[in-house]
Amino acid sequence: MTFLKTFTLGLALAALPLAITSGCDKKAQSESTESKDFASKVAEAQQAEGQAQGAAKAQAEAMAKAGLQPNATGIPLTEDQRALLETRVKAEKNNSTAALLQEILDRDKQIGELNAKVARLQAQLPKPQIATEKDNHFAMALRFLKGKGLSEEKARTLAARANILEDLQPGWQVYQQYAGGAYLTAVTQGKAAIGPTEYLHNQRAALQKDRDDLSGQVQDLQAERTKVQEEVDALHTEKSTLMSQVSELTTLSQAQKAKLNSMHYLVGQRRQLVNEGVIVVPVFAKDRMGPKAVASRFEKDLPLDEPNPTVQIQASDVGLAKISKVNVVPGSLQKDKDYTVILADDRKNATIRILDPERLRNDRVVFAVTD
Repeated sequence: MTFLKTFTLGLALAALPLAITSGCDKKAQSESTESKDFASKVAEAQQAEGQAQGAAKAQAEAMAKAGLQPNATGIPLTEDQRALLETRVKAEKNNSTAALLQEILDRDKQIGELNAKVARLQAQLPKPQIATEKDNHFAMALRFLKGKGLSEEKARTLAARANILEDLQPGWQVYQQYAGGAYLTAVTQGKAAIGPTEYLHNQRAALQKDRDDLSGQVQDLQAERTKVQEEVDALHTEKSTLMSQVSELTTLSQAQKAKLNSMHYLVGQRRQLVNEGVIVVPVFAKDRMGPKAVASRFEKDLPLDEPNPTVQIQASDVGLAKISKVNVVPGSLQKDKDYTVILADDRKNATIRILDPERLRNDRVVFAVTD
């Protein structure tokens, strides 16, 4: 959106500050008086134009309401129209209609007076240039000043100091004057539908609305950003939880894998194991697992993936002075094929070496020690 410079009644005084800074000599006072006179006349002309246009608009609406063809904007009634309306007012029996027709006649007189006032005031001012869609105020100022014999550099200097409008709307009247080294310019509504002051007000209002809309969008985006950040944080938390669970599952999986690849065993005195029901010693059969040989009692694991897996049994660990024999339960396991037992010379310990790891993988074994 194009930003417009603030101006008062469309007036721009280019060289006035230079005249003021030169002191209170007669030339400065003359330029100041001329500038004020120019500004006053432009403001009065613009006010009269506005009043005339407002009256013309109200007249057109009233004539349309009365069933009459509105005149062109700002043109008073013709003599024939005025005479016809005066006749209708006298003959009209409906008071409201008569009042409306009389209002049209009265306003017609007002429009005529205002148009005359505008013409009188404009006659005291330089002839304005009517802006078109292609016109640029700064370019207008350069052409005008160069036409007064100023150099390009001087013209640009004076134009740059003036309160130039960035946007000119078609129909606006651009007044320009150069006198005593001062460049004066002002813009009025002319025949345009909207004047500079109202146009600037609308532009500022539109700009403020855009800013408000952008502010609302920023707030929405900030709220959305907060929401997204919360979702991201939640995802990070969920990811951490999942990673922790994966780690736990990996550890559990590894532990289970190790468990599956191990032999689970317990060591005890043969007599005590029988009494506890962990093993059963038949008369004419080999030892077997008893009803109390539950999985929870086999707390020791021997990994079978390692080479030459062995179990070391100390006599003192089972409360004995020496080991005379180690029975391996279940009795279906074959000595020197599935395992072998080596007793130390002093009988203080025994070594059980697993010969067939596959046979004992994830299986339970009891080593029943006899003194």
